[in-house]
Amino acid sequence: MHTATSPLAAPALIRIFDHFADAQQARSALLDDGFPAQAVQLDTVDDEAVPTVPIQGKAAWRGMFRLVVAIGNAHERERAHAIVQTHHGCDIDQRTASHAGGRRAGVATLAG
Repeated sequence: MHTATSPLAAPALIRIFDHFADAQQARSALLDDGFPAQAVQLDTVDDEAVPTVPIQGKAAWRGMFRLVVAIGNAHERERAHAIVQTHHGCDIDQRTASHAGGRRAGVATLAG
C-alpha cells in the first residue's frame, strides 16, 4: 500500500526572501534543475493580526516570502541551497535574528 506524503513531512530546506521576484526566480530555478513541483512550495508570510508568524516553530516577519524545498538526501540539499542562495534566499534563523536585532537596536536608539 502506497500513501501520498506531504512534501513538508520530509526534511526541508526553508529560505526566506524579502522580494517576491527573487523567491519566484529561485522556485523556477529549482524546477528547472529537476526538483518536482510538489517538493517546492512558495508562500507569503502576511498576517496583519500579528507582527510575526510561526514557520515550523520559528518566527518570520510579515511581508516575507517563504520557500520550502522537500529534500531527499544531502546532495539535493546542497543543490537546493546553492540555487536559493544565488537568488538571495536567507536562512530563517539568520533572517529572523537580524530582524529582531534591528528592532532592538531601533528601540534602544529611540530610548537613548
